[in-house]
Amino acid sequence: MVEPTFLTRLSSFISSLRIPEEYSDQELSDAAIISKLNAWKDNTSRVLDDFRDLIKQAKPDGLSSQESANIIAATAVFDGQGPWIDPQARTLSREILAEFSEPDVSTLTHLLSQHVKPLFQSNPHPSLDLSSGRTLRRPAGGPMATQDFFESQVWKKNVGASNLVAWCVKHIKSEDYDRLWYLLIPPVMTLLDDYQAHYKLQGVQVVLELLKRAPKEVLKRTGLDGLLRTSLNTCLGQLESPETPALIRGAIEATLSLILLTTTPSSVQQFDQLCILLGEGLIGTVWLYSSEKPDVILASLEVLPPLVDALGLGCTRYLKALIPQLVHLLYPVPLRPTPVELQTNSIRALIRIINQCSPRIGTWKGTILDGVGRCWVNAMENPSPEDRSQRELKRLLQDACQALKKACPSVIEEEYQELFRLNHVLFQELVS
Repeated sequence: MVEPTFLTRLSSFISSLRIPEEYSDQELSDAAIISKLNAWKDNTSRVLDDFRDLIKQAKPDGLSSQESANIIAATAVFDGQGPWIDPQARTLSREILAEFSEPDVSTLTHLLSQHVKPLFQSNPHPSLDLSSGRTLRRPAGGPMATQDFFESQVWKKNVGASNLVAWCVKHIKSEDYDRLWYLLIPPVMTLLDDYQAHYKLQGVQVVLELLKRAPKEVLKRTGLDGLLRTSLNTCLGQLESPETPALIRGAIEATLSLILLTTTPSSVQQFDQLCILLGEGLIGTVWLYSSEKPDVILASLEVLPPLVDALGLGCTRYLKALIPQLVHLLYPVPLRPTPVELQTNSIRALIRIINQCSPRIGTWKGTILDGVGRCWVNAMENPSPEDRSQRELKRLLQDACQALKKACPSVIEEEYQELFRLNHVLFQELVS
């Protein structure tokens, strides 16, 4: 047992670490309030430093589950991202939380039921049975349930809630998810299904952690696999916010992880779901409506190679969309050069497609080589020897030619010879 004086000091520290709700206003401009928040933020690291010393003196093994949960709840909100967190506060919070790195089920139950659940219970998710964490066949509350869900979102005033939920997800053992599922899933889905991209992104980040740990049997038995796919697909339509690139990147990565986790390898179900993600999600939504948003296109290219590998030869049905888009980014554009990062990621994806779809690449060898050749000429005519990104670009262009040679040996005697006739010195390094 800990001494009463410790509990008094503990309560005082927890009160001092309560984040001002003004941080929830993403458009805050009042100078007086901003000044007050900065003063609070500056003091937080000192409070956390003293808090850490207090907890080490108390020896966490002697704390009750309730006391441990109180400490974790006060500290975990500083382990993550947020305008109320500076690097020192994040480091100190992690030192404190390291004392509770293996919480037992009792502590996690207290944490979820007494600290997380009250934050979200005023806005119950209409598609979930809150007593079991299972999905409902019909939304609770009828057709207007979703509208009610988005009104009076009290949980948004509890700044740092997503960091606390994320900490819980990371520290629940795989075998304990079944017991804690009904407490964990409602807040996760509330974040993921919010109408603001800022909170959707927080939800996606939590889901990525969830999929690393939650047993697939629990996901399938509760019906959450289908609900997650629907919600993650909705994220791909959020194309007008500063969070869009990170949201697209995370949503595609999470959806791919979910599909691979909950479906049988090489099954029809897995193939169909991967096709929906690539065809309707990435190509039919992100690329179709973001052609003038290079940061969004870049995010999609960064997560395309693993999706191509998962679908394998099945990507051939999308070659008419994939190859022209990827090759287009390689063409030099007068007065508006394409960012090198876009081109390198485009070539990486193109190489994966060549390798996975080699039986069908012959039809596209001319198109691919045209884009690769033009990009190579532009790089050679505008050299930047000190630019690491350009050196990487040139290496990838060479790799693409090697992949094309392996997939389509006929290019050696046909297309490559044509390049040599145009300029042997210029193209020798590219294709050799």
